[in-house]
Amino acid sequence: MPSALTLFGYVLAALPYIAATALGVLLPALGVVCYARFGAGVALICGMFAIEALYMEVGGLQFGIAIYVTDFVLVFVAAVAALRWLAATDAPRRHWGWVVFTLVFFVSLGLGLGAYGTAAGVQARPYFYFLVAASYAITFDIDAKRLRLLLNVLVVIAVLLMGITAYRWTVYYLPITELLPPTGAYNNDGSIRVIRSYEALVLAQVLCLVMFLSRAARGLALARALGPLLLGVVIVLQHRSAWIAAIAGAMAAILIARSQKGRSIGRIALVVGIVVVTALPLALSDRFSTVNQQVGASAASAIDGRGTASERAESWSEIIGQWATGGPRSIVIGQSYGTDPARYVHDQTFGGVRKITYTAHNFYVQTLFNTGLVGLLSFLFAAGYVLRGLYRICAEGTAGVEADALLVLVIMQLAYYVPYGVDYLQSLIFGTALAYVATHQRRSRATTAADSLPMPRFPAPSRWA
Repeated sequence: MPSALTLFGYVLAALPYIAATALGVLLPALGVVCYARFGAGVALICGMFAIEALYMEVGGLQFGIAIYVTDFVLVFVAAVAALRWLAATDAPRRHWGWVVFTLVFFVSLGLGLGAYGTAAGVQARPYFYFLVAASYAITFDIDAKRLRLLLNVLVVIAVLLMGITAYRWTVYYLPITELLPPTGAYNNDGSIRVIRSYEALVLAQVLCLVMFLSRAARGLALARALGPLLLGVVIVLQHRSAWIAAIAGAMAAILIARSQKGRSIGRIALVVGIVVVTALPLALSDRFSTVNQQVGASAASAIDGRGTASERAESWSEIIGQWATGGPRSIVIGQSYGTDPARYVHDQTFGGVRKITYTAHNFYVQTLFNTGLVGLLSFLFAAGYVLRGLYRICAEGTAGVEADALLVLVIMQLAYYVPYGVDYLQSLIFGTALAYVATHQRRSRATTAADSLPMPRFPAPSRWA
């Protein structure tokens, strides 16, 4: 009879085969669930976003180029989205602008792979994520229930991000050096920026919904108590791109929120209370003097056009110049992915001229550069379709507060795309909005057609029947 140690050795030897068999069974099962249920795909995409936020960098494999865990997840979602595009019978009409935008992306990527090899794939990776997440959502019939599901998931992510922020601030400022990253800080742009800009955007979005449209979902109603903390975290993180989005969202919510007078007074009281609880302690307490100075400096540099704000504006001008002088193909479908985006700007901190190679920090400028007028205009037409459709739905009052909340989210992300680039969680929201508008229009046409049918007339019953 074999010993326990021998049996343990057999188990270890069999583990790779057991794992491969389990993977072969679980992956198709997960694909079937994501194909059939919108919530499963949302959980997969948002779960990946949460993992990236938690670990900051996720691992991967080396095949000549680095293939990250996020790549595997989004490629899997892409396969499910492609199957739904081809076979799903419940999918609403796809807007032509999104279809053209997708086609131009793949044309630019194909040309780039031929000219620059894997460098094109690396540069196109964020746009691929963007297209996949939105294209998955577009294939579903989006109703109020699915919309509330997405809003509740955003609240969960916001709570997670606040916990991560509190932990990292504690570790950095105590400090607990054993728990700090190898570089000694969580962000090279500023020690207090312990989460990235597109993660701070989620906090700003949930903040605006909590303040103005908390009736849109149960999670938002439960998160009302977090309003002061959300505002404080968004301010202190000093991501000015998130500030811009928050201002745009607050203005949009004030303009479109439908409510009675009493509820409007309550909403204003909530905003005032949040400001009193959060902003005044930051302004008056000596314990927050360093934070006050940093926040004030960030706001002043943004208003005066100094620092990164000025550099980005100069960078946008340089990139647009490269696009415009690249010839007819560049103007129509852009410079293919993999093209060297290097440009020279004036260094606002140390003086002189500095070479920068990162992307434009502007979704619209970068889209123009890589997909040309066709790509940018097709996306803008799709965005216009979403904004116009949601506005009409909100104005008609034929939908719940969920439509108002979705419009605020889309306005915030479109404002955020001016100083920043793409993100697949935001594209999931955008794709959901596209599908929601298309679904609503299809149902409205069906209702109108049913109402226009003539009513059958029956002869009056005989007196003697």
